[in-house]
Amino acid sequence: MPYRALALDVDGTLICAGQKQIAPQTTAALKALQTRGVMVALTTGRSAFASDGSTLGTDFMPDWRVCANGAQILDAAGNILHEKRIKAGDVERITAFAEQNELPLTFTFDDAYYIYNQYAAYVAYYTAHAGEVPYLRDGTDRCRHRQSLPFGAYIIMPRKFHGELARLCPGIKLMEAALGSYDISPSDADKKHGVGWMLSRLGIGFNELVAVGDSENDAELLCAAGLGVAMGNAPAHIKTLADHVTDSVQENGVLAVIERFFGGDC
Repeated sequence: MPYRALALDVDGTLICAGQKQIAPQTTAALKALQTRGVMVALTTGRSAFASDGSTLGTDFMPDWRVCANGAQILDAAGNILHEKRIKAGDVERITAFAEQNELPLTFTFDDAYYIYNQYAAYVAYYTAHAGEVPYLRDGTDRCRHRQSLPFGAYIIMPRKFHGELARLCPGIKLMEAALGSYDISPSDADKKHGVGWMLSRLGIGFNELVAVGDSENDAELLCAAGLGVAMGNAPAHIKTLADHVTDSVQENGVLAVIERFFGGDC
């Protein structure tokens, strides 16, 4: 059965750390896939405002975007079609936990990332990892969630705190983003559920999907897809979950996936 959809993580899959755009060869291949009727989706921990074409340095327009680890689903025009938000009580509990343990914490809202705790430390961390600080706001007054609730959060903390925070907030899901840092999502939001919501509306089965990723937040989707592909730069345990391991992001592993599993003149 030919694959009808391709779901791609962004950071560490389409884009190298420290870079800001998708490789031109990959952009051309993705556009060629779309002209052949293959649905192409981006699946990312980034929010909607941090995953559009201007942010990714490309004129490629995905058919769908599954953002904030599945908490935001957008169409090609950028309209939000489906969303999940962290409940107010969990926002308060996460914030109190971060303050009590002096942990940097930021929440993902509609317009920006608001840093609720350890503002200077978080800005330094983000600058070191991303090289810039777009969309960061000082939210240490901790009132932004009274306007609208967040789609997710990001907390920098030692692994020893994982179990305690999970027990404190059963309505959230914790996923290790990097050593010493975690994505926080509503418990019913992740890439697998977000992509599943999308596929059901397209009449496409998971068995017709190729999913490519490199991180913990990709694990469930890689297992569910008809073909789960781990990047060559993925951790060993992510590679063991995948059906195939492609080249690293530095070696343009996504292009290799398109050429091998979709064929044609890409």
